[in-house]
Amino acid sequence: MAKKKWQRDSLLVFLSLVIWTSCQTASSRETLPVSARSLGEEFEASRSAMRDKYDGKEVTVSGCAVTAPRTPPDRDNEGWVLLAEKDVKQQRPVACWFSKSQFESFSQVKAGQCLTVKGVFNGESGVELKFCKLVKIG
Repeated sequence: MAKKKWQRDSLLVFLSLVIWTSCQTASSRETLPVSARSLGEEFEASRSAMRDKYDGKEVTVSGCAVTAPRTPPDRDNEGWVLLAEKDVKQQRPVACWFSKSQFESFSQVKAGQCLTVKGVFNGESGVELKFCKLVKIG
């Protein structure tokens, strides 16, 4: 009898932890809105502070396409577009990498158009977002 009570109590504790961590995960998935210019400026000011703040987090970035989205010849499963603040010179653009499933959405984007994207920040080799999705154009 004591063994069954211990198993039931253990199960309740386990389920409570699962529910609690799923709530934590949901709240930590809130995206951080930021402009392409702000990301570039933060990167230039302190790469390590920026990585502490954004790495692995989903961010929503607004900016304008420096060029039309491209697909590198050596990567047929993904493409990228560079985002920067409109009419601001000498800034670090944000590279937004998107998967093949997002090609159709990003193919609508033209150079100079302002857009909002959502992706996971990765500051290993610069100001980059992985797994980008197009939120809106304009």
